[in-house]
Amino acid sequence: MFTAANILTISRIFLAPLCLVGVLLDTAAGMHVAVVLFVVAALTDYFDGLLARRYGQVTQLGMELDPLADKVLTTTAWVALVYVGIMPLWMAIIIIGRDFATTLLRSYAVSKSKPIVTSTTAKAKTMLQMLFIAYGLVAVWLERTEVWPAAKNIASTIVHGRATWWVALVITAFTVFTLVEYLHRNRRLFTNTTSHRNEP
Repeated sequence: MFTAANILTISRIFLAPLCLVGVLLDTAAGMHVAVVLFVVAALTDYFDGLLARRYGQVTQLGMELDPLADKVLTTTAWVALVYVGIMPLWMAIIIIGRDFATTLLRSYAVSKSKPIVTSTTAKAKTMLQMLFIAYGLVAVWLERTEVWPAAKNIASTIVHGRATWWVALVITAFTVFTLVEYLHRNRRLFTNTTSHRNEP
């Protein structure tokens, strides 16, 4: 159970709330800690899968924990972005709601002995979300720190600009699309026939 890959996955669950605490401190130092912790946590998402495949450590526990760890990390990050003004609350609610819905459906699929395999579309969605979160946290950090004074105005424009709002909207729409595609591809899960095993 406690393979190197699984330990990395579990560490992501514990790093997520620490990242949120750093943001809630509302200081330059707190934002610095939050950015570093989020980057480290996001990297574990890459390396846990790499280790599992390379050293034959793919386990059922790991397959179940990995999407859960991703959802814990992104959920706390969306809350942080709402707090700092990067993400509108309604967008965060939609994204978090989608994640909770798919988690419940995953559990239902397991109860039917028809586990769902994460697809390329779902992985792309997670990657885009991670990149946007990192982008938002770094922008807020630069706005609130004196490490790079010349970047403060640029960072402020990013934080409060319409371009960031539109990017957030696109990511929200793509997240909703993955849920619709997920339900469509796995519609047989709710019948007595064999289910498709793909999640967008």
